[in-house]
Amino acid sequence: MLHASYEIWAVAVILLLIGFWILKRGLARKSPEQGDGLNSAWFDSSSREHDIEHRALMFLMAQKTDSVLAALARTLEHERQKLGGVVRKPSMSDAIDALQAEANPASTHRHSSYDQILPMAHDGIAVANIARQLQLPEAEVSLVMRLNAA
Repeated sequence: MLHASYEIWAVAVILLLIGFWILKRGLARKSPEQGDGLNSAWFDSSSREHDIEHRALMFLMAQKTDSVLAALARTLEHERQKLGGVVRKPSMSDAIDALQAEANPASTHRHSSYDQILPMAHDGIAVANIARQLQLPEAEVSLVMRLNAA
């Protein structure tokens, strides 16, 4: 879906570049050449026709750009709604943790042991003593302390 929005932006940019190119060519042709009255009259009628064509092309470009931008806005809103659905349901990880805790009751004991590490560390107990009292490896105790210190 993200790839499609990049394609829409690319089309919009290309359309704008083509519009600017047409506008530049139109302004370059607009400066009339000085000549006799017959050539000047022919150039004026040709210039008017070109101006009408130019305005029609610019109108079509504006419509096309508007439609591309509207499609892009719809795509962005759709993506925002999908993202909002994911963000609004943060309890999904809580539900997974609860299911895992029900399946493995030893993990709840570990979580309660991890909760005891920081208060013991704040009381000044050494890592080795905390690990021995909670029956956890010293590496886990030191990891929990480092993660919570950050």
